[in-house]
Amino acid sequence: MMRHVPLPDWAWAIISGVASIAYFLITIETGTSFFEANGGPSVSALSVWGSVALFAVQAVPMIWRTRAPVLCFVLVYLCFLAAVYISIDRNLTITITFLFAIFNLAALTPWRTWGAVLGAAFAVDLAVHLVLAAMSIGALPPVAVLATLIRIVPSYVTPILAGLLYGSQRRRAELAAEAANAQRQARDGQLAAAVAEERNRMARELHDVAAHHLSGILLQTKAAIRVQTSNPSTTAELLESINSEGELTLQNLREVVGVLREDDETGAVSEPTLSRLPDLIESVRTLHPAIDLTVEGDIDDLSPATSLACYRIIQESLTNVRKHAPGAYVAIHVDRSAREVVLTVSNSAPPTDDATAPSTRAGHGVVGMRERATMLGGRLDSGRTPDGGWQTRAVIPIERRPVS
Repeated sequence: MMRHVPLPDWAWAIISGVASIAYFLITIETGTSFFEANGGPSVSALSVWGSVALFAVQAVPMIWRTRAPVLCFVLVYLCFLAAVYISIDRNLTITITFLFAIFNLAALTPWRTWGAVLGAAFAVDLAVHLVLAAMSIGALPPVAVLATLIRIVPSYVTPILAGLLYGSQRRRAELAAEAANAQRQARDGQLAAAVAEERNRMARELHDVAAHHLSGILLQTKAAIRVQTSNPSTTAELLESINSEGELTLQNLREVVGVLREDDETGAVSEPTLSRLPDLIESVRTLHPAIDLTVEGDIDDLSPATSLACYRIIQESLTNVRKHAPGAYVAIHVDRSAREVVLTVSNSAPPTDDATAPSTRAGHGVVGMRERATMLGGRLDSGRTPDGGWQTRAVIPIERRPVS
């Protein structure tokens, strides 16, 4: 089964820009012919190529569509207003980038956010068109105002509805994936508990068997001591029995311990290291497509303990993002120098109403991460960022220092 790999934001920026310019160039001839045939103003080359330049610039903010959807839309919208000013027809300025930015805003932000932003944008859009029309033909009758509304409303309502539908499906998929992961963890926990219970049972059996045989050995030893001078033949028999009992005890111990060791070897799972970090990112990317990973320096020759601690800190940080900021943009930076490894996991503010703000106090996850770093002589800090997100930063020395 092929796994869907989402396109990066820069690819969407290129696609939307190329599509917008192509659509504009295809439709400009039809629009020009229509206006000229009806006595309207002709379209100048400056207007055409100025619009093309604006549409190219308009696509650039799409590289921030997931990490900053509000900023992305505002920049796209400003380019749209500039295109309206130099264009003869608003319909020619409704680009694919503009529609995509509205769709993206409705899909990735809470309704209060996109409602306020798009409501203000709609009001400004309507006012600009009414003012430009009044400057061109004078006072507008109510019918003209209504016609302007009819032209403008669909360009907002259609992408908003599509964005809400996509956002709803995306959230349902995230919840389903989290439920499946919870079930899998529950099954793994039950299996681990069953294995631990069986191992405890075997340990109790080992204790009982060893205690039984050792008790017999002690009794026979005491008897041999008492009769060693008065009855040498009985002493020899007792010593022979002690020897047999000891060999049997040793055999039983080896059998049970062998089973336990065999269970350890067959059930052991190799501990993850930083070399498996890309696999971890890909497994999380289905729920959080907006994840950037940057690795500086060689991380392959780190000690197993350091590499495991770094992996677990990043894994726990991603778990916290999933719990408290689903859908937020996540940036992971691993910087390995000659003396230390610096891990930074930061996420933007939660984009949805479903997010729950993490407590300012350290939870069990942060405590566990800090303990891992401290045990290796490092340190870990975790807290809010000025933009409402969260950042976890760990510094772990490569040469382990004793912890006081």
